[in-house]
Amino acid sequence: MGMRMESMATADEFVSQSTKPPSRAPRLFIKEMVMRNFKSYAGEQRVGPFHKNFSAVVGPNGSGKSNVIDAMLFVFGKRAKQMRLNKVSELIHNSTNHQNLDSAGVSVRFQEIIDLDDEAYEVVPGSDFVITRIAFRDNSSKYYINDRASNFTEVTKLLRGKGVDLDNNRFLILQGEVEQISLMRPKAQGPHDEGFLEYLEDIIGTNKYVEKIDESFKQLEELNEKRSGVVQMVKLAEKDRESLESVKNEAEEYMLKELALLKWQEKATKLASENNVTEIAELQETVYSLEANVKIEREKIQENTKTLKELEALHVKYMKRQEELDSDLRRCKDEFKEFERQDLKHREDFKHLKQKIKKLDDKLEKDSTKITDLTKECEDSTSIIPQLEEEIPKLQKLLVDEEKILEEIKENSKAETEEFRSELADVRAELEPWETQLIEHRGKLEVATAERKLLVEKHEAGRAAYDDAQKQINETHGRIEMKTSSVKDIQNNLEKLKLEASEAHKMEQKCLEEQDRLIPLEQAARQRVAELLSIMESEKNQGSVLKAILQAKEANAIPGIYGRMGDLGAIDAKYDIAISTACPGLDYIVVETTTAAQACVELLRSQNLGVATFMILEKQANHAQRLKEKIVTPEGVPRLFDLIKVQDERMKLAFYAALGNTIVANDIDQATRIAYGGKKEFWRVVTLDGALFEKSGTMTGGGNRPRGGKMGTSIRAASISGEAVANAEKELSDLVERLSVVRNRLSDAVKHYQETEKAISSLEMELAKSQKEIDSLNLLTGDLEKQLHTLKAASEPMEDEVDRLKELEKIISAEEREINRLMQGSKQLKEKASELQNKIENAGGERLKNQKSRVSKVQSDIDKNSTEINRRKVQIETGQKTIKKLTKGIEESRNEKERLMQEKEKLHSTFKEIEQKAFTVQENYKKTQELIDQHKEVLDQAKSDYEKLKKIVDELRTSEVDAEYKLQDKKKACKELEIKGKGYKKKLDDLQVALSKHMEQIQKDLVDPEKLQAILTDVTLGEACDLKRALEMVTLLEAQLKEMNPNLDSISEYRKKVCLYNERVADLNLVTQSTA
Repeated sequence: MGMRMESMATADEFVSQSTKPPSRAPRLFIKEMVMRNFKSYAGEQRVGPFHKNFSAVVGPNGSGKSNVIDAMLFVFGKRAKQMRLNKVSELIHNSTNHQNLDSAGVSVRFQEIIDLDDEAYEVVPGSDFVITRIAFRDNSSKYYINDRASNFTEVTKLLRGKGVDLDNNRFLILQGEVEQISLMRPKAQGPHDEGFLEYLEDIIGTNKYVEKIDESFKQLEELNEKRSGVVQMVKLAEKDRESLESVKNEAEEYMLKELALLKWQEKATKLASENNVTEIAELQETVYSLEANVKIEREKIQENTKTLKELEALHVKYMKRQEELDSDLRRCKDEFKEFERQDLKHREDFKHLKQKIKKLDDKLEKDSTKITDLTKECEDSTSIIPQLEEEIPKLQKLLVDEEKILEEIKENSKAETEEFRSELADVRAELEPWETQLIEHRGKLEVATAERKLLVEKHEAGRAAYDDAQKQINETHGRIEMKTSSVKDIQNNLEKLKLEASEAHKMEQKCLEEQDRLIPLEQAARQRVAELLSIMESEKNQGSVLKAILQAKEANAIPGIYGRMGDLGAIDAKYDIAISTACPGLDYIVVETTTAAQACVELLRSQNLGVATFMILEKQANHAQRLKEKIVTPEGVPRLFDLIKVQDERMKLAFYAALGNTIVANDIDQATRIAYGGKKEFWRVVTLDGALFEKSGTMTGGGNRPRGGKMGTSIRAASISGEAVANAEKELSDLVERLSVVRNRLSDAVKHYQETEKAISSLEMELAKSQKEIDSLNLLTGDLEKQLHTLKAASEPMEDEVDRLKELEKIISAEEREINRLMQGSKQLKEKASELQNKIENAGGERLKNQKSRVSKVQSDIDKNSTEINRRKVQIETGQKTIKKLTKGIEESRNEKERLMQEKEKLHSTFKEIEQKAFTVQENYKKTQELIDQHKEVLDQAKSDYEKLKKIVDELRTSEVDAEYKLQDKKKACKELEIKGKGYKKKLDDLQVALSKHMEQIQKDLVDPEKLQAILTDVTLGEACDLKRALEMVTLLEAQLKEMNPNLDSISEYRKKVCLYNERVADLNLVTQSTA
């Protein structure tokens, strides 16, 4: 089969393949081609992706080489003739199944790449672009760049810019050209000839480097000299690296042993966790057994409690009946008192109503008279005003006539007074505005003054009525004093009975206080007995860990052991739950030295007993000074550390280390205030019921059943004796007996108090009757005082009248000031006019003076009439307002009188109903008292039976509490094991984290992989073994590690030397490459 080859390459490709510059410049690369209905290909066909060194298309005849090459030529803008065709439309695919297609297209995807090695490369970001050319049936074609319409010029410009040789057509070498090139001479024979070498250099553009090559030979010699120096540096770095290799190997061995230790610790922890799970299962079986026993005990208590409940229900029933009877008696008593009060009230109300009706009649008569007087005044003023108004025109006409006469007289003496008259006319013309304003403001002043006088005179009559009401109030006060004196006599008789009742009540309170004091003591004693019994039981079942350590202490096998921290101190029972919650270290074992702690650990490990936490006193010396410091706590609450009592002062170091400055709050509200309320310092706070606030802000503890008991009220001895339990039980018995005596005394005191109260009640009813009379008189006084207020209001101007008076005062004051201002302003003009007038008058003689006097008198009469008209009008307006108010008051008084008459009739009928109901209540009271006396004997007997049986049930419940304590101790032990299990889980997690970090460090330090694999695939780690064997391996590895003293920094130092060596080698390679 014939073969032919088509070759293609860009200029950049040849440069890359031949020179391979160190800068690794980017070059153009064809990623793939997509042909749609192009020549032999129907539909869309993808060719690619191409290899980065793709440079030729080979294959047998008919394999489609020409299709690929023609597609490239088509995209690169070649015409139909250059593709051995007559027209572009012949490129459109045509076959039996695909006829008459509209177009054919080719898309070539380019991207720029940077060669990394022979195979790998890196794409230049954002360098991708696609050139597409589409041919149509009409022999036209279109270009696209990245789906954007373009043209031939832009496409060729882009390709030339990317280094494609479109000018010499050497970017694509066809079949015939390959044979021609292969026959070329290797090198040109002369300067104007072209051989294969010159052909290639022209393609790749290296012919311009001929001169530079000569210069490069000189640089090569210099680089060889430099390379010799770098080789020497490499040898020195290699020597330094080899000098640290042995130290590095020792450090690697240490790290691998640490890895083995971590793996064995992980295995030992897993085995310990499995053993712990087994212990929990065994302990849970014991708990289930104890729970079954407690259940049986509770069933026994239930049986005995059933009868108690029946007696309790009966007792409650009798108590309820007693309360109902007491309530009925009180209700009857209260109802009778209420009827007595209502009786007295209705009598006084009836009397009071009569007085009110009489007063209303007096007021109606007085107001009617006043309306009549005011009406007459208004009528008089209404008739006088027209008369005065009729006189004014007459007076004005008379004034004109008199003024004419005056003018004639003045005319006769005109020659003598002409000069004065002219000057007077000027002065009067200047004075006229002043006079006009004076007349206006004087009129306003007179009107305001008259209105003020009427308002002031209006309330003089009300003052007399106010004085009468005040006199009546004084008389009523005298009657109240007389009644109060009679009440004192009744109160004296009550005093003795109340004193006796008070003594009985005090006795009752004293007994209640004593009972309240004894009940907590009895409960505490009962709890103490249960606690001692529980301690005795727990000592029998004491944990194996603590027991082994205490046995070692007793045998002096391990010096420096003090014991369990909670047993080395004591605290008041009030703080039991607080100390148990806030001090988890109470279960720690206190030892003197680290050696003692390690010896205890070895003891527990050798006996396979588990683990324990130790408080080492020599490590707590730094707290010695701090625990002596006095601190000021918020709100003065105590510090928990200060409440602990110890026998050995050195134990304070242990307790301070465990507690610090933890403080105790009474309740959660106070704790919240202290813990979160501070601005600068956060406190660790625990409440009496076990809620714990950490300094970090978290809160734990509390709950429905907070547990205590981790520290006693006294420092525990080695064990609890039977004598101590007997003494506690005797103390409990004494308290129970004392409590019974107090309860009997309480019952007697209550009975005596009730009898005394009954006697007092009778006298109080009589006292209440007298006091009701006083109340009625006080009510009458109140009504009179209300009337007094009304009368006082009537004797004084109302608010609108007061406002009007103030307004009038302001008007009068303002007008007077304005009049004074006008008079002062016109004073000189008046004086001048008066002077000129005198001169003129003196010129006219006696006749002129008389005529002027007549003119002045007429003008005075006109002014007087005007003033009187204004005064009368103001009087009419004020009188009409007053009449309107009085008329409204009369209507209201009549309505009030009618209402009071109806109320009087209603009171009369109500009074009869009260008498009938009071009689019925009195009969009910007598019957209820008889029933109470009969029922009390039955109630006392039921109470006695109930208390006897309750005492029996309390004893049974005490026994149940003891059993419950034993159960709780087992549950506590189980819980401790569960916590220990969580500790194992946490330790496993920590070990796995440590393993992960250690492995990361090993990998980072490049530790020998073969040695690492040997540790990781150690057969002994995979074999089954017990905890003891695992712990022995841990101990062995720990001992081996202690004996080693590696320089772990040597690994990093060695790595640095290796890096330095590699850098030197890299420098050598770089120099060597430069010379290549």
